[in-house]
Amino acid sequence: MTNIPENPAERLMFEISKPGRRCVTFPALDVPEVDVADALKGAKLRNEPAHLPEIGELDLVRHFKNLADKNYSVDKNFYPLGSCTMKYNPKINVTLLAQAGYTKAHPYLPESLVQGHLELMYNLENYLREVSGLDEVTLQPAAGAHGELTGVMCIKAYFEDKGEADQRTEILIPSAAHGTNPATAAMAGFKAVTLKEAANGNIDIEELKKKVGPQTAGMMITNPSTLGILEPKMREIAEILHGVGAQLYMDGANMNAISGIVQPGDYGIDVMHFN
Repeated sequence: MTNIPENPAERLMFEISKPGRRCVTFPALDVPEVDVADALKGAKLRNEPAHLPEIGELDLVRHFKNLADKNYSVDKNFYPLGSCTMKYNPKINVTLLAQAGYTKAHPYLPESLVQGHLELMYNLENYLREVSGLDEVTLQPAAGAHGELTGVMCIKAYFEDKGEADQRTEILIPSAAHGTNPATAAMAGFKAVTLKEAANGNIDIEELKKKVGPQTAGMMITNPSTLGILEPKMREIAEILHGVGAQLYMDGANMNAISGIVQPGDYGIDVMHFN
């Protein structure tokens, strides 16, 4: 016996499907009918219609609204991560960014028509430069993970330029760092080496000293970590990495927690990205 919830919104769309139900009913065709198979010759068409649920618009809206209500979000409850995808964005910012004049600008528009966009981007670069304490900023990466890969590839290019690419094969990654870091290091061609944290959740300095060496290209650190713990020995960690010629990368997933309080560049960060 199937246990179907009493609330229709809890049921699968296939379970509430009824033959003939539609969200939209189109008027009778008033132009010559076209055979799709003839019009799309050479295309891979289905041999039979897709098995899709037949439901009304109200049932459809309630179904997805019910699923959305199950999500835990910053709009409903406290979210302890400092930033990442779930950070709080003021609604006025979201509204402004959603304006069609901003979101629908074509990449090939002449420069004379996108001066406002260029001004926004220029100002944002300067703001991020000030927040990070680093020398240069790029807005080219499309998202957090893309920015992360871009940063690690910059480290790789740095060692290629120095003629040390064959030697620098490892990236050190604390176990409490952002979960995407090992994948990013691997995609950039490095071996990800895990660092276990100390009992208090911070970087184990002695463990770091054991694993760092001439083979180290860099270390990816998240501060605060995904445990929500601030790392108090950032300068010492930077000195250890720089002592062997390696770079210190910071994942900005939780940057909101320290933004405006401290500049990562001041405690030795060489490269970072903002989520």
